[in-house]
Amino acid sequence: MVAHFGLALLTAATLLLCGCTYESGQVTGHSGQVTGYVLTAPVCPVEQVGKECPPRPVSKAAVVALEGDSVRGSTHTDTAGAFSLTLPDGRYVIKATNVGAYASTASEAVVVSNNPVHITLIVDSGIR
Repeated sequence: MVAHFGLALLTAATLLLCGCTYESGQVTGHSGQVTGYVLTAPVCPVEQVGKECPPRPVSKAAVVALEGDSVRGSTHTDTAGAFSLTLPDGRYVIKATNVGAYASTASEAVVVSNNPVHITLIVDSGIR
């Protein structure tokens, strides 16, 4: 009985110190949010002085979270080019690929922890 109490106390202390949770007999770590936008540029065939030509959102772009060569999460952007991923704490490369005939990618390294991460990835539109 004392051994079980000691084990339970040790488990509780470990969870408290690491900020982890206990699910189905396994200790799991924190997770965090990576949110952002996927935009495409350039969008004007000829840029002119005084005329803005800002990047445009990419709808349905594929977004993946890579840890080394392993995909740890994936999603697609909405009509505003926005995405959201919930990932375990760690270091990732977030990679977006635009849709259409000209498939280009953009990526950014992020660290997921207690603080939310927000990024903007700009893929090449192919316009020249």
